[in-house]
Amino acid sequence: MSAPPASPSHPPRRPWLARLSAIAILALAVAVAGYWLTHRPQAPKRAPAERPVPRVEVMTVGHQAEAPVLNAHGRVLAARETTLSTSINGRLEAFAPQVEPGRRVAKGQWLARLERTDYELALREAEASLASAESDLASEQGEQIRAAAEYRTFGRDLPPARRALVLREPQLKAAKAAVETARAQRDRAQTDLARTEVTAPFDAVIQEKLVGEGAGLGAYADILSLVGIERFWVRLNLPQEALTWLDTHTADGHGSRVELDSPAWPDGQIREGEVWSVLPSLEESGLMTQVMVAVDDPLALEHEGAPALRLGDLLEARLYPAQTRQLIRIPVSALRGNRRVWLLDENNHLRMRDVELAHRGDEVALIESGLNDGERVILGNLANAEAGMALKARDSEMAESTDSPSGDAAATPHQEGNA
Repeated sequence: MSAPPASPSHPPRRPWLARLSAIAILALAVAVAGYWLTHRPQAPKRAPAERPVPRVEVMTVGHQAEAPVLNAHGRVLAARETTLSTSINGRLEAFAPQVEPGRRVAKGQWLARLERTDYELALREAEASLASAESDLASEQGEQIRAAAEYRTFGRDLPPARRALVLREPQLKAAKAAVETARAQRDRAQTDLARTEVTAPFDAVIQEKLVGEGAGLGAYADILSLVGIERFWVRLNLPQEALTWLDTHTADGHGSRVELDSPAWPDGQIREGEVWSVLPSLEESGLMTQVMVAVDDPLALEHEGAPALRLGDLLEARLYPAQTRQLIRIPVSALRGNRRVWLLDENNHLRMRDVELAHRGDEVALIESGLNDGERVILGNLANAEAGMALKARDSEMAESTDSPSGDAAATPHQEGNA
């Protein structure tokens, strides 16, 4: 049996060479990565964005003749109102046919009549008594003539007292007095008879009948309530400082003009009145002044198509002062607080300015002092506003294109103020 062949021989291994190769490969990878990191393309750096300058709406202000339009509310009152009553006793015979609530009656028109029979009889008696007294006076005057003739015939010189008796002077005085008494009784009877007819003391509207026909009435019993139609009052409540703008009616002129409106009237219809007077007392809360406005022809009897005023109605009023002052007008929205505005100066920086108000309404404020002509008032609002911050007028580009030194400011609005 032969022996197995011998296995081939292998060269010895070298582990340090494999390690060296791995280190070389790792170093090469690190070098390549470092080169790539330091030489990779980079986007260009952007400059930090500038903070945008806020744009604001402005208006250029200037002094001009101004007066506020004062707004108020008021209630309609009667200028003339009365209750008619009887002056004598009697039974109410009848009312005139047109005497009904709401109907118009003219001055002097008869409205109610009492029974006349008793007063007609009293007048006839008084006239008869007067005729008798006048007859007695005529007889006595004849007796006096006869006595005077006899006295001259005898020619006796009597003392004054005796001579007056002879000439019947006391009897003549008594006869004259009886005539005057009878005449007064006749006049009283005529007056009482005339008082059986009750007439309208002025042009009026019947407000209410207070009794019915056939009622027995004593003297001074109320029978009718009347309201004059020549004029109504509208009593307005206004702040006391508003009186500096208003003119009241005088004998030589007119008071401030007033426009009156009611939600119940058709759109566009108004009535006009005149500030007539100022009441000496304040209204109930003691904070407002009461102003009386006169409205002629309140029922629109002579103004066809105009709305009629009704007693007790609540009306809106706009008062237009005739006097003006040199003031600056700005929207109320431009006020910051009660008495401050923001300005955009010539360098387009924000400035804060305190001002003095002549009037502040719901929409318009009138500036007495604190602003100068040509200054720019900022109208819009700003968040985190600070004095000196840079701003830009909203229409500055247009201003620059037209070479306007102060920018194209918004036009001054012409709006009505409120009381």
